[in-house]
Amino acid sequence: MLVILNLTAPPVLILLLPAAMFGNYTLPAPPASDVAAFSPSGAVLPTWVVGGNLYILQGGDPAVAIYVPRFENSSGVYKVSLGGGDVVIQAPPGVMIQDINPLPRQTKLNKTGLYLYLTGPATVTYYFFKVEIKPPPTQPPATTQTAPKATAPPTATPTATPTATPATTSAPQPTPTATPTPPSGAGAQTQWLVGAAVAAVAAVAVAAYLLARRRGGGGGDCGDLHETDVAILRELEKRGGSADRGELQEALGLPKTTLHRHLHKLSKYGFVRLVQVGGSQRVELVRGCR
Repeated sequence: MLVILNLTAPPVLILLLPAAMFGNYTLPAPPASDVAAFSPSGAVLPTWVVGGNLYILQGGDPAVAIYVPRFENSSGVYKVSLGGGDVVIQAPPGVMIQDINPLPRQTKLNKTGLYLYLTGPATVTYYFFKVEIKPPPTQPPATTQTAPKATAPPTATPTATPTATPATTSAPQPTPTATPTPPSGAGAQTQWLVGAAVAAVAAVAVAAYLLARRRGGGGGDCGDLHETDVAILRELEKRGGSADRGELQEALGLPKTTLHRHLHKLSKYGFVRLVQVGGSQRVELVRGCR
């Protein structure tokens, strides 16, 4: 079983499961939501969670399981702890990893984010930041001055032609460039490295966002949303921006697994926020869809 932790708000765990008739797996973290499972063709598979174990009727095929793990959120800083096994942590653009233990054995970076490969048990603490692009300062227009016309003096016959000795101009010396030094300590070095990598990913994300806006002609935000996603957002707007998960399922007439899949998509892209309240979960509208 390969565990992929996506550092979103809230975090999302993706379990890549081997082929089995009836799968029995120890969950890497206690679930804070229902566990949805799918076959390679996208069909929903029956699941049961009993005493920290996940049971899936796979029918001899591999499967993918998705759920929100238990997490801590203190003033916008999230903390997730996972059990043993192979773990891949994905930090999308806009995520800053504050601390990670153990240190990753391998890192990869592409336009979708930073990927950290390690072996559990593992704990990661992270938060979100925004990248603001400010236009360059406007330079005042240069003032063109017209030199006064000089009156030519009377022509005189020179008695000797002086020989001018050109002045020797020394070449400008290059200014030494300071090389940034990462902070000392293993944890501080990791945070410095991850912060620099995430900043680079954020720059790529901003460029991709501006390109997508240009291709979309400056329209609304619903272009990539399914009609079910839009229906969920509309229902939340009707209910004042907040609703219990069970109320949404009943109002929209959706299966539990279908609602689960669409809510986590909307949460990942910043349309809704999933808040655990006791034994239930509330869905809060973060931004609407024009």
